Amino acid sequence: MTWPATESPLIGRENEMASTVAALRVPGSPGALLAGPSGVGKTRLAHEAADRVRGARILPVRWPVAGSGLTLAGLTGLLPAADSRTAGLGPVQLGLLGLRRLAEQGRTILLVDDAHRLDETSLAVLHQAVIEGLVTLLATARTDEPGRDALTALWKDGGVVRIGLAALGPQASDALLVAALDGPVEGRTLRRLRDAAAGNPLFLRELVTSALESGLLDRRAGLWQLTGPMTAVPRLAELLRNRLADTDAGEREALELLAAGEPVPLPMASAIVGEEALEALERRGLIAVDLGDHPAVRLRHPLYGELLRADTPALGRRRHVRRLADALEAEGPPGPGNLIRSALWRLDGGGPVNPEFMLAAAERAALTREYAQAQRFARRAWSAGGGTLAGLASVRALAHLGRTDEAVALCVELTEQVAVNGTEDDRCQVAIQHAEILVHAADDVHAARTMLELASGRVGAGAGRSDVPAAPEPSGPWRDGLDAYGLYLRSYQLDCTVIDTALAALRRAGPVSARLAASCAAGCALLLAGRIAEAEALVVEMLPLARRHLGSSQMQCSGLSPFLALVRCYRPDPTSGLELALSGYETSLHPPDPVSQALHALVLAQISLFRGRPRTALRWAQESGLVAGDIGLRPVCRWAAAVRVQACVQLGYEAGGAVTDLDRYPSGPASVRLFDMEVARARAWYGAAQGDGGAGIVGLADAVAEHARLGAVGAAAIGALDLVRLGGAGAAARLLNHHPPDPGWALGAVIVRYATAAVAGDAEALLDVADRFARYDMPLHAAEAANLAGSRWRADDEPGEVSRAHLVIDVHLARIDEPVNSPALRRRTAVGRLTAREQQMVLAAAAGERTRSIAERLHLSERTVENHLNRAYRKLGVAGRAELRGALSTGCLNTN
Repeated sequence: MTWPATESPLIGRENEMASTVAALRVPGSPGALLAGPSGVGKTRLAHEAADRVRGARILPVRWPVAGSGLTLAGLTGLLPAADSRTAGLGPVQLGLLGLRRLAEQGRTILLVDDAHRLDETSLAVLHQAVIEGLVTLLATARTDEPGRDALTALWKDGGVVRIGLAALGPQASDALLVAALDGPVEGRTLRRLRDAAAGNPLFLRELVTSALESGLLDRRAGLWQLTGPMTAVPRLAELLRNRLADTDAGEREALELLAAGEPVPLPMASAIVGEEALEALERRGLIAVDLGDHPAVRLRHPLYGELLRADTPALGRRRHVRRLADALEAEGPPGPGNLIRSALWRLDGGGPVNPEFMLAAAERAALTREYAQAQRFARRAWSAGGGTLAGLASVRALAHLGRTDEAVALCVELTEQVAVNGTEDDRCQVAIQHAEILVHAADDVHAARTMLELASGRVGAGAGRSDVPAAPEPSGPWRDGLDAYGLYLRSYQLDCTVIDTALAALRRAGPVSARLAASCAAGCALLLAGRIAEAEALVVEMLPLARRHLGSSQMQCSGLSPFLALVRCYRPDPTSGLELALSGYETSLHPPDPVSQALHALVLAQISLFRGRPRTALRWAQESGLVAGDIGLRPVCRWAAAVRVQACVQLGYEAGGAVTDLDRYPSGPASVRLFDMEVARARAWYGAAQGDGGAGIVGLADAVAEHARLGAVGAAAIGALDLVRLGGAGAAARLLNHHPPDPGWALGAVIVRYATAAVAGDAEALLDVADRFARYDMPLHAAEAANLAGSRWRADDEPGEVSRAHLVIDVHLARIDEPVNSPALRRRTAVGRLTAREQQMVLAAAAGERTRSIAERLHLSERTVENHLNRAYRKLGVAGRAELRGALSTGCLNTN
């Protein structure tokens, strides 16, 4: 596949397009000049704008490149043939004569591409022609070329409207890429392509085309993903190398040095390279200077640096970074802002390193989530004799990068080392770190618990590795850490009895990692128990501490932000949860943090299902599963597959592939069970789609009962909600009666009311439930509740009420900006339905739109609109707009 042969939609240029067309439509108008750097889409915008102008002849101005330096070369095709009337005319007069003859033939728009290349005489002719009103000008010009006074005069004095085209913003760049590839793009890939193109559509096109041709951009699990470095894209590399080629030896040396260390502090760059050389490179558009609080120099385009670093010989690059490191260290010991820069330059420059300095740099890099750098620094500190702390820092960075096998291997090495000559603290920290990887990556809670027990001295060597002896039982702070992490593992297996113990451990003084592990144990259990307000307050309290934490329990810290988003969704406030999850997701992309990316994408998928948007949920679940699979997070792979199954069924898609992935990562008694309810719900939805005779509902009811027995009544209530949606209201009501959710949880109360009303067949109560769901931004749930009300009224042979219920359904479905095909809605019939036109009128009237406005918008007479409304009122059994709004409920309509 290559970039589509047909142009993708013109994205992100709506305002510029409107301004250009407005400047061209008025006869006699001077016209428009589209100005911007190369590759931002000036030519295409000009041609599309010209196509939208009616009643004018569009005349493109073309000239041979070889002749562009000749007088009137740009207007050669417009000059009159030589005859007695042209004899003795000067170049400007000759050009104006040609344009006057064009004006006599009707209105003409001259489309001049790359007007900055015109000679001075041609520009003078155009300027005079515009002033005289002979033609309307539509021109493009590059702003990264030297300025031309005659070109400036066109808009400064001639009345031509100058319209600047800047680089596309992030949102427009993403939309252009998704439209061009005709499908969703994995987040880090989207960010890498967007940043590399820097908002330049031409660069983006070349990047994608090269990546596709080279096989570096592949479609996996329904998402486009880059599989290699962007320096391997030959088309764009050739284009950018050509721009770098026209440099002398001194300029090339300066560019290589800047590429080796960008961003380079401006004073340092000036001292090494020289201000004159920097100014020359800036004038040529090869470097950019930031004059903010900390002035710095970097390459103008992100890919310049990548290409220069790839093309610089290894010894040359080491020489450059040594110069940078020497210059920085000559200023004295580096402060926090220069610590990473100094360590990186010293590391890349070769030679001996100070392990304490490298460990400090690793901790600083981990604090700013630069995990690739943190791993390099920590590994070098470890190999240089930095001890257990350096090894643990390397393990944590490897885990965040998804290099699980390397992290586990280093944990084993550390375990063997500290067993011989480590301290009690060392043994405990290594055991906790090892357990953390075993539970989050390997999905083996039993192995993680055994690792903690070995460190605590509670089991002998036979319970774990035969060559690792049991340690003496520790005391003091690190015993608290082992116990806190043990509580965390218990909460992961649905044990909600840990809440009080974990909260007490949190309040005790001790290592930060122990307090964080205790808070995560309590938070998970509180969420499972449906004590949502307490869970939210706890996470909000601990987030600032987690963001500054560098020790063990760091992977739990990565989960706190998405966890808080999910808590807010269940509050229920899915809109707030969505905003928080999107913010965390964007943060996870740069610097890359694949663990955080996978977790945030999973929560975004769960929230999207909650908000009744299965297509969006499917996209996020695909990304979560893809990233989690790449970095070996087995539990997340399972949960993402479960959300995919639910999304596919609610879209009416085939879900067999998602079920296969769900089976690939099975849960069991030793695995992480935090989202086991998600798996049970997936099986039930799939069973409903396959017509399994209720087996899926039975399995879901069993899962609800088990969760409730363990105290996870909040998760049980969420499962009971799906029981009602899938036709198992009786089982849901019985289970909720025996294990009611926390009385302070608003959503739990609505779920109980939903099950009760569904069992009783209370249509009015079901409509009230629908209204409550609507207020919680759960329109699909609201539509399904209204559908149950309609079914009750249909059984009672009340067609007017059935129509009312169906209209409520349509109100809620209209709020979902994507298709849904939920099994809970497929039982709808056409009894008492409004016609499509009647429904359109009623929705507008119920939302408060006046008859005249409806008529004007739909190009109908006001009488026709009133006739449609009156027929609809009769079907619905209401007297007019006021009763209509009351019947549909105000809360349902305000957000439409």
